[in-house]
Amino acid sequence: MSKTRFLMRFLLFFAVLLVVWSRTPLTSFYSDAVVGIATQMGPPLHGWVLDRPPPPQRPIWRQGDHRVDAALQFDALAVGVVPLLALILATPGIAWQGRLVRCLLGTGSNLFISAAIVTAFPLLVFYKNAFTDILGTFLGLIAFVGAPAILWFVLCRNELPVRLPGLTGRANKDSSSTA
Repeated sequence: MSKTRFLMRFLLFFAVLLVVWSRTPLTSFYSDAVVGIATQMGPPLHGWVLDRPPPPQRPIWRQGDHRVDAALQFDALAVGVVPLLALILATPGIAWQGRLVRCLLGTGSNLFISAAIVTAFPLLVFYKNAFTDILGTFLGLIAFVGAPAILWFVLCRNELPVRLPGLTGRANKDSSSTA
């Protein structure tokens, strides 16, 4: 498959999934799962407790008398799974069962990555310094760009050199030696 055809398939799947994601309760379900996991991870990892008031109020991290509003856009964080799913669906050479398994594994992995970022939030905000600013920016980049691309590569690594030879140097070298 050519890189252009792959790109077109990816953009089509991305557009369709984005519409489905934004017009169904999937976003709030995913966001609630992220917050629920972070609620369980916080106390044993760093001692902060996440209070979940009813919407539209935001969750609040507490530790003793200290409070940190979880001023994150959970809907935006949840959208990070959409490009991952679009990449998996656009990758050629995967049977539908394999796509389903990869989509489920990718969604679950991305969910835990997002929850880990939400769990780290009170440490990054309360103990504010240059290091936590840089780390917070890096984690934002991971959540929206790095995690989907890395998870796609890990989940579809066996198909990439065979079906998308333009993405790797190995397949091009192998095909030129047989010509």
